[in-house]
Amino acid sequence: MTKSLKTRRARLLSVGVALGVGALAATAAQAEYKFTYLTQTGVDNTFWQTIKRGMDDACETLKVDCQLVFTQENGNLQMHLQNLETVIAQDVDGIVSVIVHDELYDDAINRAKEAGIPVIISNVDDTEGASGNGRLAFVGQDLYQAGYEVAKGLSDQFDRSKPAHVLLGLARPGESWAEDRIGGARQWFDELNEANPDWEVTHETIDSANDLSVTGSRICQYVQGHPETTAVIGAGFWFAGAGECLRDLGKKPGEVLMGGFDLVPILMDEMEKGYVHLTVDQQPYLQGYLPILQLYLINKFGLSAWDVNTGKALIGPADVEAVNEFVAMGVR
Repeated sequence: MTKSLKTRRARLLSVGVALGVGALAATAAQAEYKFTYLTQTGVDNTFWQTIKRGMDDACETLKVDCQLVFTQENGNLQMHLQNLETVIAQDVDGIVSVIVHDELYDDAINRAKEAGIPVIISNVDDTEGASGNGRLAFVGQDLYQAGYEVAKGLSDQFDRSKPAHVLLGLARPGESWAEDRIGGARQWFDELNEANPDWEVTHETIDSANDLSVTGSRICQYVQGHPETTAVIGAGFWFAGAGECLRDLGKKPGEVLMGGFDLVPILMDEMEKGYVHLTVDQQPYLQGYLPILQLYLINKFGLSAWDVNTGKALIGPADVEAVNEFVAMGVR
């Protein structure tokens, strides 16, 4: 059970969390509660800016004091854990975080629970869900299913008159979000191969990194060494960085099909140019907004948390014009 409303209201909320780059959605004098949102990514991650927009809007509407805490570099899990432990010690009214490693955060989240601090997980959950961690709820995409769906959707565009060879880009080997997405894609291609014994469908997985230029370079180096490659699927949006070097290699639009995740500007640009053919929208705005709303209702009315699947909408070239309007607004 969370701490009493009287205790929470009496707390001075003017002390900020000096852990990373964040945003206050309401002044301390106005705020009834203080919530902290933590991620393992750096502030330069464009996808997370949409989550931040959702968080900011929720915090402004509800008049609560919020901060989004990034790590100094993408994927620094130890820094993320240290930030989580510091926030727990500061006795905030609620925490939103990600679980990208099944065991790393268990003890810290249990301590938060014992201290009466509600914890909602967003974007990436424990692979065992509620049975694997003491968090109250998960707001985000079914990552494995989304990987399966993007592979299935992209394969609809394959030329079945010739063999298909797919490069799978595992952006962060060992991190559950990337492993789940690529695992789902592998399952689809294995099923596709079994269902079509007269049509050869193969795939190979590489560490593609989570940096636009590095990922683009690794994909293009692979394509150069494996000219039989007909498609690429990335675990995130960084695969879109391969568009420029594919053009340098003389690859025409559609010659190598590419698909992956999210709606960041470079990915949408490459889709317009004909080098990205499918992406999955997991609605990060909702991943920022809904956990804050839940924490507010838990503190204000003692309501229970609830899981939300934020979706697996497939976005193709025909959707670019309509979607770009919302991308420019920072909400898609």
